Amino acid sequence: MSEAPSRWRIGFDIGGTFTDFILYDGQSAALTLHKRLTTPHDPSEAALKGLEELVAMRGISLGDICEMVHGTTLVTNAIIERKGARLGLITTEGFRDILEMGTEQRYDIYDLFIGFPEPLVSRDLRLEVMERVDADGAVVTPLNPAAVERAAKALVAAGCDAIAISFLHAYANPAHEIAAAKIVRALFPALSVSISSEVVAEMGEYQRTVTTAANAYVQPLMGRYLEKMDAALRARGFAGQLRLMHSAGGLVSVETARAFPIRLLESGPAGGGLATALFGALAGKPDVISFDMGGTTAKACMIENGRAEIAPLMEAARVHRFTKGSGLPIKSPVIEMIEIGAGGGSIAAIDEVGLLKVGPHSAGSDPGPACYGMGGAKPTVTDANLVLGYYDPTFFLGGRMTLDLDAARRAVGTVAGPLGMSIEQAALGIHKVVVESMAAAARVHLVEKGNDPRHYAMVGFGGAGPAHAANVARVMGVTEVIIPPASGAASALGFLAAPLSFDGVRSLRIEFRDGFDSDAVNALLDE
Repeated sequence: MSEAPSRWRIGFDIGGTFTDFILYDGQSAALTLHKRLTTPHDPSEAALKGLEELVAMRGISLGDICEMVHGTTLVTNAIIERKGARLGLITTEGFRDILEMGTEQRYDIYDLFIGFPEPLVSRDLRLEVMERVDADGAVVTPLNPAAVERAAKALVAAGCDAIAISFLHAYANPAHEIAAAKIVRALFPALSVSISSEVVAEMGEYQRTVTTAANAYVQPLMGRYLEKMDAALRARGFAGQLRLMHSAGGLVSVETARAFPIRLLESGPAGGGLATALFGALAGKPDVISFDMGGTTAKACMIENGRAEIAPLMEAARVHRFTKGSGLPIKSPVIEMIEIGAGGGSIAAIDEVGLLKVGPHSAGSDPGPACYGMGGAKPTVTDANLVLGYYDPTFFLGGRMTLDLDAARRAVGTVAGPLGMSIEQAALGIHKVVVESMAAAARVHLVEKGNDPRHYAMVGFGGAGPAHAANVARVMGVTEVIIPPASGAASALGFLAAPLSFDGVRSLRIEFRDGFDSDAVNALLDE
């Protein structure tokens, strides 16, 4: 290696539209920023090309890099688009329908046709076995090993390449799940197996089973992806540590990411939360709101006293994008943030009553906004910003990409004509619709937490964040906006500020009738 072994570190984040890269020089504390359009057919393609271009910009090689930190939307996309494994579930006799029943709560009590996300496991692939453990962990009915064997063979015969095992009250006593997993792995060593007592050892049968199923669902996909990425990096001379960003704002090894891929559900946005805390601290502002607007979505995160709040649960694959309770509940620690609106690639259209709307559909990176010149023809937020003069068409991506202003005007014209507006007026309308909707969502989030937006500064970042942050802040009543250097790849920068960490949770039922049993708590902590 031509440099000091620990001098160079890289953070890279694969987003829906762009893949962002940050190279950090530990000797001079200098940052090098790079971006590439994401390749949806194979996200690793853009990542590997971008990494080679990034190190070439500093005249070094991948062999000089001591650590890479990676964030990806692969897990999120697989669950939303249902592109994971063919999954089977083995559960306690009488509980195969927990994924359908849920908690029997309605997120909208007045909607007679309320919809919920389809379970990740179809009913014919949810098999029951005889076993029973009570809420205290005592065995009521021993596990039937023969039933586990039959279930595993039936699921494999049905084409399953991943199996989730979730038994009643396994958080209190995991012995049956461990034994069942041992049987399945002995029969089918290549099969991906997830057990609830390892994925999320908490009370709440529905959330625990959903989370375990989701982990198993993406395990084969993430395993193949990480194996391919790691091998490709090694073939290019990289000999350092490859780590993954998890949703709670820490780093895990490749091995841990393979075992618990569900922990990576919000890995990219988590980096943005850490970057917000970092930028706020550098600016002397311990209380800040992040405004992270990329090519596909915009998210907000609240930082108080220099720290992001960690939530114990998140939702994935919502039936209604902004409606809490309409998604799959994933019990996994996550930096608390909310999706507040559209991204730069979100498409503008006229709805059925003749009003202008933006999103939820996105042009993504392929074909992308019309101004990219890659075949897109529908008007997007990026096209509107270009028409308004917010972007320099000759200096996009640092001058490496030229935007087509005429194509953007033609695209915006498709909504301007029916609305009886000029192209500039329609572009401003698109911009204002996005701003107002994002400001309203962010304001509601803060007010629900009992916070006044006027007491916070806003940190704007992401590829489209700086073009909207000031107007969003103005609508919210925020008086100070911080646009940091390298704002276009802030999430990737946040990766480099993350510690190695892994969150473990265990539920413990304690009665306070005779005082607090500290011995039981300490014994669990020792475990």
